Amino acid sequence: MLKSRIFITIGLLLAGLCLFATLEVYEKKANSEKEQASRVAISFFNSLSNGDVATAYKYVWSGEELNIRSAETVQYYKDSKVLEVLKIRYDSAKNRPDYYQQFYKMISLAIKIKTIHADVAGNPAGTYIVFVTVVQKDPKSNWLVTELGSAP
Repeated sequence: MLKSRIFITIGLLLAGLCLFATLEVYEKKANSEKEQASRVAISFFNSLSNGDVATAYKYVWSGEELNIRSAETVQYYKDSKVLEVLKIRYDSAKNRPDYYQQFYKMISLAIKIKTIHADVAGNPAGTYIVFVTVVQKDPKSNWLVTELGSAP
């Protein structure tokens, strides 16, 4: 009877240890994906800031004609500076247009950015929070920008 309690205790400890290890691996993978998505968004803005449109568009999903590929967007973010990444979270295509249903994973970022130029709508230069959506088409594909939006 004592031996069975010891075996049960050891079994429960091993099961708990396995569960803990699994959660650690999942958390590391999630953090790695969020870091990759963040680097893509920052690289995109840095390329636009430097006026390197060709490099910036390498970070943009090419499956649709996006408003990100407009000359106005390029001009607005020229000479801008990324101040910090405020929030990174996994997103869902569930409540988005059909276009987003094709993607494997989506991550939304809130990035604080300082702009030098006024945008087409007449918003002045200054510090803005830019909301960026990056997506992955399949598990082996790169993260790419599909959407930009901003707020003062």
